[in-house]
Amino acid sequence: MNKLKRKISKYSGFEKKKFLFVYLFIAFPVIQFAIFWLYVNFSSIMYAFQDGDGKFTWANMKWVFEALKGNDNKLAFDLFDTLKRSFILWALDFFLLFPIGILTTYVLYRRIWGHYAFRVFYIVPSLMGAVMWSQLLVYLSQGYLQGGALVRVLKPFLSESAINEGLLGTKETAFPTIVTIKCIMGLVCNNAVLTGAFSRVPDEIYESAELDGAGFWRTFISIAVPCVWSTIATLMTFALCSVFTADYYIYLLTGGARDTSTIGFLLYQMTLDRKASPDGFLGEPAAIGVFLTAITVPVVLIGRKLIDRVFANVEI
Repeated sequence: MNKLKRKISKYSGFEKKKFLFVYLFIAFPVIQFAIFWLYVNFSSIMYAFQDGDGKFTWANMKWVFEALKGNDNKLAFDLFDTLKRSFILWALDFFLLFPIGILTTYVLYRRIWGHYAFRVFYIVPSLMGAVMWSQLLVYLSQGYLQGGALVRVLKPFLSESAINEGLLGTKETAFPTIVTIKCIMGLVCNNAVLTGAFSRVPDEIYESAELDGAGFWRTFISIAVPCVWSTIATLMTFALCSVFTADYYIYLLTGGARDTSTIGFLLYQMTLDRKASPDGFLGEPAAIGVFLTAITVPVVLIGRKLIDRVFANVEI
């Protein structure tokens, strides 16, 4: 301790102020992390194993398994069907839209024929926020009498209920409409990050591949993707973490009605309902979160190992 004091005393007053500024500058994000991540997540885990009086119990976890079996009537939505819809949206994003996003970003970056068409898909959505897009989609999907443009175009292929209530207003078309919207809007995912990754690949590598007779697909699969695989692997890992949080504006489009709720929206709705109740008990939504975390963690760890084995790290 005395050595530390002697060492500090050697610094001038200005240098001590610099150290104090640096420590305070670092302390802010550390305190923020401790409060809004450590404390919040620790409290959520504790809530999952507490009853209304704060005593330890397994009742909340048992309730989750009963709800998955459909033996609980506390929820406004079926928990198993909600998980299934969340997984469908995530699988669509991970296995279809993400690879398409890589390809379209590469086409844009290399300015290959047709890149202007893809550029429209990337630029136009960025000019409008999520709320404005959602309101526009809801308006376009209204019923025939309300002037819904999409219903008027698709009228020969729709049922009477879909024509009257709109694409988002009936069970048979609400979730398929959300899936279709996600397929269209999902083309713009991760464009900025992937563009930055592709820009780090020297043009000489592509030119060398072209001189060797490599075509578009050979260059893309054997040159471009391996060179940016570290970035793609990181994005895929984050995507694995979001397997149960693929909400996609459910609140703005349908409010979870007509069999469109996802697990993220369900937890949000449950938390609001529990906080508004007299006791404010959050044990059940917290138990769902702990249950999903127990599934997600091994999936992410195993998935990351498999992703790392696809391509070796390439030094550019």
